[in-house]
Amino acid sequence: NENLYRILVRRSNVTDLEVNTLVWKCLGYRFQPETEEWTAAEVFPKWKERYPTPPDLIGMQRIYSKDVDRNVLKDNQQLVRSIPADNKQSLKAHLKPLGFTGYKVSELTPNLTRRAQCSNWLLYYREELFGLSVDELRERRRLKKEAEEKAALASGGEQKWSPPVKEVF
Repeated sequence: NENLYRILVRRSNVTDLEVNTLVWKCLGYRFQPETEEWTAAEVFPKWKERYPTPPDLIGMQRIYSKDVDRNVLKDNQQLVRSIPADNKQSLKAHLKPLGFTGYKVSELTPNLTRRAQCSNWLLYYREELFGLSVDELRERRRLKKEAEEKAALASGGEQKWSPPVKEVF
């Protein structure tokens, strides 16, 4: 948790390259010193198909014009989409004891936002994926889906959508 907190602190000594490298390693990319290239031999199958080489998830150039930043933004969004809804708000829960309370809107920059998103994905990886094979993860997903289907049947089928009870302006 302390290392994840360091990624989020505005004036930390953790570089964008170090954040990218940590996420790449957790995704399964491996650096080959002999060829000085990253390989995708151990990358999650769907991610490997989309990203045969590791993408920049932070925007290391720190140029946020649309034409330069478009791919970085899309790659980061893809990483965030891979986090299940149950794990989306992990940062505050895990890092609150270290003093992390989140960011104020006025403090946010694309770089800080993406660092937070990478940190959240790293927490998800640590809590849910670390040490499991792809086959074990698929089996886990299948069992979870079956349990959700049984719960839906037990509650009388699918719940209908209803408008919010309270007005919001």
